[in-house]
Amino acid sequence: MVISLKKFIKPVLLILALSSISVAILAISTKKSSILLGGFIHSHNHPDTAYRPVFNENEEKDYEERFQRPSKQPALNVKYRFRIPDDFDAPKPPYISPGYPATYDSPRDVIYAYYSILKESSNMSGYHGGCGTIGLDRIPYPFAYELFSTNKKQQLSLDEFINSFSGIGHITLLKLYPAYKPTGTPDHLQYFMVEIEVITGPPYNQQKLSPSYFAYYYGLITTTYTTADGWKIQNIDYIPEDFLCAPYHHWNWDAKYVVEIIYNDWYGLIDEIERIEKKDAIIHVYAKGKNNKYRFDFIRLTNGYDILLHEYIQEKDQWKEVNLLKEEHQNYKFSAQLFKG
Repeated sequence: MVISLKKFIKPVLLILALSSISVAILAISTKKSSILLGGFIHSHNHPDTAYRPVFNENEEKDYEERFQRPSKQPALNVKYRFRIPDDFDAPKPPYISPGYPATYDSPRDVIYAYYSILKESSNMSGYHGGCGTIGLDRIPYPFAYELFSTNKKQQLSLDEFINSFSGIGHITLLKLYPAYKPTGTPDHLQYFMVEIEVITGPPYNQQKLSPSYFAYYYGLITTTYTTADGWKIQNIDYIPEDFLCAPYHHWNWDAKYVVEIIYNDWYGLIDEIERIEKKDAIIHVYAKGKNNKYRFDFIRLTNGYDILLHEYIQEKDQWKEVNLLKEEHQNYKFSAQLFKG
């Protein structure tokens, strides 16, 4: 592959100069940090530090548009609309808004309900952004908290939950897709990948007016089912999106090169990529090798990153989900295994 030296010589030289530092900082961290947005925040940097330019000169325009600008994707239809109950003057659990079921028969629906409530919430007191009360202020938060499992509530109090949204004025759910379910996962657990867009702002400073701004997170939601409570949210793990990493570093943010490098160069499983299909945010990479056919499903985030969600092998004209990644490479797929420990 060739790369435009005129456009990229400075970034490349900078990357080479900083390569020794990169070895120290480019490591995946699954240690949970402080609670934010009702979930744990994690860093997610791949351990491979080799710089390998993969975009040629003809791809530069798409390269810039994809990685350096937010998309114009529409918000998901979250199915529900939060309204304050008529008897809200004396609220007490269970917090259920009109139009919402008491229990959920679908893990997807409980996630829709959760983000439909957060969509009407804000906790901007003491932060820049807005010009008065935004939405329904803090009123909806207890209703969202009610969708957590009993075990989750024991780990996170309502006050801690509300405080985790400090500085957040608006949340929009952009993506919701089933995530890989590792072998041996109990039937009552289901995993979903989400991407959210938030409008936030820095702490208020009268001497220095600051704008509110958009930020993006992708995350894994663990849902759990019990006969008594139906589906509830067991855990949320988020990773902040970076808009200035992929444009100048690494190959592991592009579906085509992930498949070529991992499954061909490293594993020798595939001989060629047959085709790549894109539908909405989902990218299907079809490949073949050693009399087998493979399909790799990626999700493209707002920052342009392609994140591996599923791996399949064809058996009797059916796609069977498998886990082909070796233990040391599990961090290249977005799954519950990324957050274990």
